Amino acid sequence: MKMTIAIILSFGILAVFFPNNEATQGNDLGDIKELADKNNVEISSWMALSRGKIGQANDLKDMQHQIDQFMNSHDSYSWKNVLKEDNSHYVWQGKKENEHGIIESIKLKGYKSGGKYEIAVTNEANGKKLTPEQINWVSETFEDRKTFYSISGVMSSKNKLSLVAEKIVEDAQAKVVEQLQEDAFVSVTAYSKVFKSELMTAKQEKINLQVGLRADIENEEIDVTIGTPIITTEY
Repeated sequence: MKMTIAIILSFGILAVFFPNNEATQGNDLGDIKELADKNNVEISSWMALSRGKIGQANDLKDMQHQIDQFMNSHDSYSWKNVLKEDNSHYVWQGKKENEHGIIESIKLKGYKSGGKYEIAVTNEANGKKLTPEQINWVSETFEDRKTFYSISGVMSSKNKLSLVAEKIVEDAQAKVVEQLQEDAFVSVTAYSKVFKSELMTAKQEKINLQVGLRADIENEEIDVTIGTPIITTEY
């Protein structure tokens, strides 16, 4: 079984960012890496993701004009053809690899709303081994309070998943808000003053850390995913 953000949100997270005024200085992705290193997690991939809006268009022609302008100002990206998802939803996607070995992607979505078209943008960066240079680039490119970060990797351990999760949460100086435990899978949602962003649950509880652990019993390993403020990929 894989957990996705849709399942995670089922217990009532309100996906709106709020600043964590008590957060320490530094970069949240770097803080996640420190947490992974402290627990001997060998990082295999990482991601930074943020969403926003470009603007509003009066009609399809106006929307296409704004999209063309955006693409022209981001001509270092390789853009895919328009993907028409339905009669009122359009998607464009650009991608490139930068000098730091980071895959940058931009997804533009145009969708009909109230007789006009809203144009939304998703910026995403992905990498494999997380280097100091990549952390610096992310720090200059993304704003912590508006960005979802996650890392994935593997750790060798014979300990119970619940104990491993407990140590990671403790190392993050976090308080557990929600958790799910199965024989070979543990998911923990918590709140830590270490990270800059936070979300609110329907119960008005702050959260900004998620840990997903899956046991590989045959190899005595644990697949680890750590994200702030929540994990937005399957794990």
